[in-house]
Amino acid sequence: MVVELVERLADKGEDVVCGGHPPNVARTSDGGYRVAWGGVGLVFGGVGRFRRCRWETSPAARLARVEAASRPVLSALERLLPDGRLPKGVVVEVLDAGQLLAMAAGPAAASDLLWTAIIGWPDAGLAAARAYGLPWERTLLADDPGDHWTEVASVLADACGTIILRPTTPAVPRQLARLEQRLRTTGATLLTPTPWPGTTELRLTVSDAAWSGLGDGYGALESRTVTARCTGRGRAARPREALLQLPDEYGGVSTAVAVPAVARPGGGKSVAVAAAG
Repeated sequence: MVVELVERLADKGEDVVCGGHPPNVARTSDGGYRVAWGGVGLVFGGVGRFRRCRWETSPAARLARVEAASRPVLSALERLLPDGRLPKGVVVEVLDAGQLLAMAAGPAAASDLLWTAIIGWPDAGLAAARAYGLPWERTLLADDPGDHWTEVASVLADACGTIILRPTTPAVPRQLARLEQRLRTTGATLLTPTPWPGTTELRLTVSDAAWSGLGDGYGALESRTVTARCTGRGRAARPREALLQLPDEYGGVSTAVAVPAVARPGGGKSVAVAAAG
């Protein structure tokens, strides 16, 4: 309503409207507009500045800000994250190896220019990473950084949008703070499979893991169903959960839907899970 009134003033050049009832809109001496509505006062310095203010508060502007401050993830993981995207310039704990590799695969798959670094984790499972969508040709490996893992991560933050880091020695507080500042400066996101000794933005875990594919003495593991959970600071303080196949039968990640319990031979019930995409 306020936007429409001020725009009408801007278009028609009128000076005062809405006398006696909020919102009150008046022309200022410098050609701008003063809006009083519900005890909140706003001043717009002319038509051009008003239209800019309108853009900055529009849904399209908010979406642009979200996209500038984050990176896309695989579709099955979107419901776990605030705005459905991975924030830039922060540390994210992902305590399940499969979920971590899947989380790193999203940004890399969305951009041919984004590189990923894996530091201090020689047994990360590159075949599994490839199955989730992480391209080997844009992945840098530093298997044994020793005591210099903070320096290595700080240097690679300039070249890599995503850094997977497993600290190899105890952290030095000053070096840790320097690394976190470097992440904020470059916009690189650090994913770690271990509890982080510094400040974390998000923490992702899995529980209730169940593998499928094995029968009574036969078969092979095909997929794993987990309940994934995300908590964190700010907007992420409210926990988010999703039922996932991680990995699914193709080695990737997909959402899953719980099927009502069915009777099992010999008594008892089991809950089946079906892939949802």
